[in-house]
Amino acid sequence: MESLWTWLSTSPNKGEVLDAFGVFCLLLFAPGFVASAYLAGIGADRLAKDPVRLAGIRYCASMGLWVFGAGLFFLGVRVIQINPLSFGEPKWLVGSIVAVIFAAARCLDWWRTEYPAELARRVSAETIYPLTDLGSRISGAPARQSLPEAIVRK
Repeated sequence: MESLWTWLSTSPNKGEVLDAFGVFCLLLFAPGFVASAYLAGIGADRLAKDPVRLAGIRYCASMGLWVFGAGLFFLGVRVIQINPLSFGEPKWLVGSIVAVIFAAARCLDWWRTEYPAELARRVSAETIYPLTDLGSRISGAPARQSLPEAIVRK
């Protein structure tokens, strides 16, 4: 147990920066951050047209941005070896990996529990207030700009 704690609390030397653990963290955090950034932006619109699914994708992607971004920060400190406040130690990367696991579990839980409930609530609301009835009352003509009467009379 002593050697594990020593490894967790010791900054790596120059040759140990991109060892197997460092490469694993790079392969985990970099693509995860890029995918989360894409899905938090325009990628979610291309992937989902349903507003409930869109909200779920953006929720999980924003959570991914936080955890993958923190992991990239700690990996960057490790690679640059500036080590402020001991952020270059492996314990921070291990903590980031644990945070990724918890975020993935939270997203899976959301998709299994809250998504079906939100979808059912939305479907029941659409059956009570059909959107086709609302569309027939709205004119398709372009909006006109009107001037107030006081301006026109002067």
